[in-house]
Amino acid sequence: MENIYWVEEWAKIRQNEVVRLPKSFKIHEDFLGHISTEDFETAFREIWEIYINIYGDIAKSPETFGMPLYEIKNYNSFTTQARDSRNAPYRPFHLLYNLLVSGSFHNGDFIIDISNFKAVNKVRNSNILLKRLSDYGFFFEGLKNYKVTNQNISMFYPNNNGVMLVLKLMAEKAHTTNRLNDFFSCHYKLFQDDMKTANYGMGADIVADKMHNEEEQEFIYEMDAILRGMGYFAKPKEWNEGPGYAYYDKESVMKSNGPYHYWMLSWKTELILYLRIRNASMCLDYLKQCPDTVKQIFLRGDSGCKNRLNGTCKFGQEYSIDGDTYWRCGCCNAPFYFKPIKEDIPHYIKLVELGLKK
Repeated sequence: MENIYWVEEWAKIRQNEVVRLPKSFKIHEDFLGHISTEDFETAFREIWEIYINIYGDIAKSPETFGMPLYEIKNYNSFTTQARDSRNAPYRPFHLLYNLLVSGSFHNGDFIIDISNFKAVNKVRNSNILLKRLSDYGFFFEGLKNYKVTNQNISMFYPNNNGVMLVLKLMAEKAHTTNRLNDFFSCHYKLFQDDMKTANYGMGADIVADKMHNEEEQEFIYEMDAILRGMGYFAKPKEWNEGPGYAYYDKESVMKSNGPYHYWMLSWKTELILYLRIRNASMCLDYLKQCPDTVKQIFLRGDSGCKNRLNGTCKFGQEYSIDGDTYWRCGCCNAPFYFKPIKEDIPHYIKLVELGLKK
């Protein structure tokens, strides 16, 4: 079914961005003071399902969560309304996070200090979202028609007492290490280091962790190892559609946000590779000996951006293959992008080498 509202599309993307769980994951001893490893993992897997269900239900019925209902046909992707819709699906989890960091356990009950909560919570339609959280197993005392009053709030999850404990630890770790986005994506790596340390998400894993299959993850780590072995410098480079990791030939170029040579991007949780090929014509002879999976990269073009229309384009290029002419825009990003495969990595590197210079 085609999406009517922007928030429906973005809720599906946020659901896909919930980090897929491995068969087992590391839990640091800092998180096991009051719960066994087995019970911790069971609770976290239940939390993971809650995330998947909430994002999925927002996609199906955004109006029941008080989401902004901006129709795709009326607002292009660059409008304020479309941008607001990108982050709106996070609201239930931002509210949950605010509740958790504002409270603590007292004799086994989780009590939210109302002054602390009011000071941090700016989530829109919180009363609607509090009511919706009750549909996923959470219970609250101290609210009036799901609206906050001046008294403290008690919060429970009766189906599994471990869920509240693990959620609290999860929120505290995200708060301490400034990893709110990892809370929004229910990232299991929040627990691999001690409470004050987050030794992940600073390399190619920021892209790999968003992938849903091993083939894409293997490509990312192999490409990263090869490029680093060649002396490339790298850093995170995000886009609206997801996190990315870019590679530069010089550290000075990287620090100045200059042109990258390669960019691996999670495009709505699908892997896309960008190649900085400024002169495709220099690649055409080599392309003849490449497999079809590589040739296909060059057998499509685009219409270009407004710079081409007004005659001021400096980064676009035109080339011909078998009598067909193609145009590639290079104004915003590297002009060649596609879904890569591991077997073709040597060809990708050779093509950049041949076509980098105009």
